[in-house]
This record gives sequence, structure tokens and C-alpha cells, in this order.
Amino acid sequence: MTRRRFLEARSKLVVNARYRRMKIQKGIRLMVITSIVSLDQKRSRVLLDQDLALVLYSGDLHQFHMAEGRELTQETYESLVEQVLKPRARERVLKALQVSDKTRWELISLLSREGYPEEVREDAVSMAEKYRYVDDRAFGERYVEGRGQRKSRKRLISDMQKRGFDQELVKELLAAHPVDEERQIRDILEKKGICPEQIRDKKEWGRVAGMLARKGYSYEAVSRVFRNMEAFFD
Repeated sequence: MTRRRFLEARSKLVVNARYRRMKIQKGIRLMVITSIVSLDQKRSRVLLDQDLALVLYSGDLHQFHMAEGRELTQETYESLVEQVLKPRARERVLKALQVSDKTRWELISLLSREGYPEEVREDAVSMAEKYRYVDDRAFGERYVEGRGQRKSRKRLISDMQKRGFDQELVKELLAAHPVDEERQIRDILEKKGICPEQIRDKKEWGRVAGMLARKGYSYEAVSRVFRNMEAFFD
């Protein structure tokens, strides 16, 4: 770079900095578009200088005159959020719920992965909660009543935690809908043609007990079904 071009570039930076300071003094918050990365033929990830990333369609970029290096005023950003991102996120939430029930956490995570900012995620999920499309307690009751017939308590707790159910809510629901592990164990053994009272070989018992343990059944529940279990550990 020649000295002349260097001086021109430095001068331009100084002018831009002064311009931004004037805007800030007037109460106009500015964001700079640092990069626009294409994700596919329709969408791009837009990175702003305030650690903010948005996933937008080509039409959005054109509508709001977005390009690398350009400035985005707070007013323009708010218009983008209200006119485009919030309606789009709400529609995405409703489509996701048409496929299957989801917890609040699952919906927030879905929108986060798809590039929606926090304020938009909260708006969309709060809308779904307002109209009772999302209700973690009601969903949790259905979940426990349905899967509690065929899953161990340990496995049920693990699955619900992975889906984002509140830990205290899980405890409350399981207290209201106890899991009958003994019945489940007997059903499993019956389907496999195994009679607990007829098992006399320690190795065979160990194989069956290990299989049940991998399914999450507690030692206490297994021992109550295999009443002769303790004899193998004397």
C-alpha cells in the first residue's frame, strides 16, 4: 500500500469514527455488519459488531439494504425484529408444535439453533404459552402417564431432563404418578420367557439382572422380583 492510499484509508476511518460519535451523541445507536456468510441458496448468517448473529433470507438483506461494512441503526434493527423475525419465529414455533409436543426449553433451543436472537425467541415461546400451545406441566403429566407404563423411574427422569423439564416439576409429577417398576420387570421377563423362581444359576441371574439394570431399574425393584437373589451373593 502506498503512503497516499494509507493516508486516505486512515482519513476515512477517522471520518467514520467521528460520524459514529455524532450519531451516538444524538441518541442513535449504530451496529456495523461485519460479515455476511452464505448458508445455502436462500439464507445467510449476518454478523454484527455487538456479538449478535442473525440468520436472514436474501429478501431480508435486500429489503433492509444490508451489506458487509454497512451500518445498521437501532431503528432499522427494531423494524427487522418486529416486521420479520418475530412473525417468522412464531410461525416456526407453531409448525414445530404441529409435529409433536415440546417443552419450553426445546422450543427455545430450536429457535436458537436457527439463528433467532434472544428477544425474538422469548417473544415466540411466550406467545405459545399465552395460548396454552406450550404447557410444560400438562405435557409432563401426559409424558409420565404414557411412558411411565414402560420405562423405569431412572430412565424416565433422564429422558425428561434431556427434554428440558424443570427438575422440581419432574419430582412432583413422579410423586403424583408413581412408576410401578416391579410390574414392568415382570412384563419384560414374561415377554422374554424368563421365570424368576426357576433361575438357579448365578451366571444366568447375573445376565438377566444386568439387562434390567441397563434399562434403569433399581436394585430394590429387581431384588423384590427375584426373591432368591440374595442367596447368590452370600
